[in-house]
Amino acid sequence: MRLLILASESKRRVQILTMLGFKFLVIPSYVQEDHAGNPLLTARNLAFKKAFTVWKDYKFATVLGADTVAILDKKVLGKPKNEKEAKHMLHSLSGRWHKVITAVCVISPKVKVSFHDTAWVKFRKIEEEEIEEYVKTGEPMDKAGAYAVQGIGAKFVEKIRGDFYTVMGLPASKTYRVLKDVLVFQE
Repeated sequence: MRLLILASESKRRVQILTMLGFKFLVIPSYVQEDHAGNPLLTARNLAFKKAFTVWKDYKFATVLGADTVAILDKKVLGKPKNEKEAKHMLHSLSGRWHKVITAVCVISPKVKVSFHDTAWVKFRKIEEEEIEEYVKTGEPMDKAGAYAVQGIGAKFVEKIRGDFYTVMGLPASKTYRVLKDVLVFQE
């Protein structure tokens, strides 16, 4: 079987790929994330850049890159730059639905596959004190939309329409199928 590389330091993506039964190396891409413009195209482009940045040094391997964005009122909620921005994002999400897109790119010596998945998340109404306490945990600081659905931030999530793992950072079923196809094709 070919070497699989995850072009990300994301603990969530590591957890999902491990859960799916893949053996892989983690080699972060350190691509600068800029979420200006069309959210879907931006996420897909960033997923490609992350995968390609690592793949160009490991052309014998299969490399997976991914990018997740949260969108509210057609505005991308990226990773907050500071606590003030995290609080503002959480206030904005309170009591509302928002969209989460995770784009994935898999590059191997013979194949390049890109796909994305979209899920909708509804937050319950959040009290000011809850936002303050949550931001103090530090969890929101490196998460799109300033929350971790698989962490403490789960207490704010009322409903999810779509794949939970898309919200977490890697659509599990789609990723599994694509990686199995690409890795088998490479043998």
